[in-house]
Amino acid sequence: MIIRNATESDAEAIIAIRRNTISEQEYFLTTDEEFSLDDEGQVQEMNDRAKAGGMTFVAEVEGEVVAFLFFNRSRMKRMRHNGSFGIGILPDYRNRGLGTQMLHHLIGWAREQGDIEKICLGVFAINERAIASYRKAGFVEEGREIRQYKFDDGRYVDNVLMGLQL
Repeated sequence: MIIRNATESDAEAIIAIRRNTISEQEYFLTTDEEFSLDDEGQVQEMNDRAKAGGMTFVAEVEGEVVAFLFFNRSRMKRMRHNGSFGIGILPDYRNRGLGTQMLHHLIGWAREQGDIEKICLGVFAINERAIASYRKAGFVEEGREIRQYKFDDGRYVDNVLMGLQL
């Protein structure tokens, strides 16, 4: 497996992973009907992210992109010292430690930047595996947004706010 910076040619694979992840799991804010990004939009999103000091990584196995990780930074001066991330992995590659490897790659990259002091995330409280992985990597819970998200069936879920001080 190789973890590398994404290129424009990865846009189609990233979109496919995003669509798959959104349709299969309830751990994402975006729903199927709300996701409408095309290749051009994905490339623009990656370019905008890079201009703001963020990064898009992909994991590749035998030439196939099987996962992505986005790290977003604000353009606002008072928030430039931190950023947040999102990750998606194809089903056949989940529960193999790939997400953890990508997270460690992000942490290493962020430390190399010199001006990133904190990595933040929000995670659905029902996503216990992800929360355990984040804790194992050193993230701590910093707060919760109670009943922040509501599913079509009427259930609510908290948004767990976590951070890692670099």
